[in-house]
This record gives sequence, structure tokens and C-alpha cells, in this order.
Amino acid sequence: MRGAGLVVTLVVAGAVSAACGSSAPTTAAPPSLPSAAAPAPNRSLGPGSSSQSTTSSGRLVVADPSLLDRIPAAKAGLSLTYDPDTSASVAADPSLANDAAAIATGLAIPTGQAASPTDFVIVNVVRLRAPRTDDEWFRQWRDSYDRAACEQAGGVSGNAEADLGSHHVFIGTCAGGALTYHTLLDGGSTVLSLTAVGPGRAGEKLMAAVP
Repeated sequence: MRGAGLVVTLVVAGAVSAACGSSAPTTAAPPSLPSAAAPAPNRSLGPGSSSQSTTSSGRLVVADPSLLDRIPAAKAGLSLTYDPDTSASVAADPSLANDAAAIATGLAIPTGQAASPTDFVIVNVVRLRAPRTDDEWFRQWRDSYDRAACEQAGGVSGNAEADLGSHHVFIGTCAGGALTYHTLLDGGSTVLSLTAVGPGRAGEKLMAAVP
């Protein structure tokens, strides 16, 4: 299965150092899993804009900031900002079109925090072309996402599951301290994957706030 989580593998650049408070959080384009991602479009998108990329199959992947409206960050004490460059870069990966119709990536930090918070969450919302409730498909998604997210944080050191709010959530632990969170929303038609850094358990709080 070539799609699954093999392309939606957003990573936290410098997650280990950010966890120690020595650098600001940033997002990066996905690594080559299994093929190199297309370069990001030259133009940036405003908060209310969307971008789309045509693959060789003719399918479109849309970078859609409205997907983040599904995530009530304020309820978790966080401010969530859309990242147009990363969203557009991932949307441009042709292998993403096999499973995804639209994506949005954002950065959530504690409300009122300075520009370099000790706690932050990379939020990835992916609207699938068709609902997916296949356990094996979702496991592959989580495993490949976690490998990429933890690559800069010492590798994957553990996995767990928990009920947070109204969702069953799969949690990955990076050796460097970062955590990943995954759940399916809207009857399996949307994937929510987070990468969280910091002592405030912001990722857990955000997951628990999602209706």
C-alpha cells in the first residue's frame, strides 16, 4: 500500500533542541518516504487561501486552511496558526493523492506565549478521499509518521494508547522527548496527527479538546 502514512510525515526540525528551549519550533517538508517530495510552490498563501497540486493521475490535493477549523485550539489554551508553506509543500507530493484530498498544517503554542515557547504542537489535518477504518492502513500511517517525526528526536522509543476526550488516541514517544498523537475523525474520513514538544502536555490537551 503506497499511500497511507508514507507521505504525510511532517517533522519537527530541531525537536530535541527546541524541547530544551534553545531554538524556536519550525516545520519541515516530508522526507523521501518512499519518493522525494515535490518542491514547495513559489508563492505563499494567506490565512484564507488554498492551494492545489495536480498529480500525474489527474487528482488534486488541496492545501486547505479551513481544515484547522475542526481543531478547537483555544479550548486547550492554545493559539493555532496555519503554515501555508509546509501545507503547500506536502500537497505537492504526488503520492499523497492516492489517499488524501486535502491537507492543512499549523503550529499551536500556548496563548500569550513568546515567539519561542517551550511547548508547541505541529498540527496536521488530512481529509481523505474515502473514509478509512482499516486497522492495518492506520497502523502504517502512524508508524511512518512517527519514524519521520522522531528522526530528529532520537528515534521512536515507545508506543501507547489512551482515551482522550471523545477519541481513542495512539501515542508515540521519541527518545528525545517529543510525542506524537493520532486519531481518526468524522467516521474515518479525516486523520489528525500531532507532534508535540514541551513539559506542558500541549498535545494531550489539544487532543482532549477535539469534539
